Amino acid sequence: MKTTTFKLEGLRCESCARTIESVIAAEDGVREVDVSFATKEAKIVYDPEATDDDRLSRLIEQPSFRVAARSA
Repeated sequence: MKTTTFKLEGLRCESCARTIESVIAAEDGVREVDVSFATKEAKIVYDPEATDDDRLSRLIEQPSFRVAARSA
């Protein structure tokens, strides 16, 4: 398993955070996802053989949010 934390931009409310959580949780290989409106971060635990950081970034950015940074 791999854990990556994504710093987010465009998060305006708790509902935005829940939207990202639901999109990421549906991705194959994702084991845990926690999106915090307060810290503007998404912490994702996933199987790197099923998905990767680039794919997760694209999923986050689909509903109009932006990944500002990421760290492992």
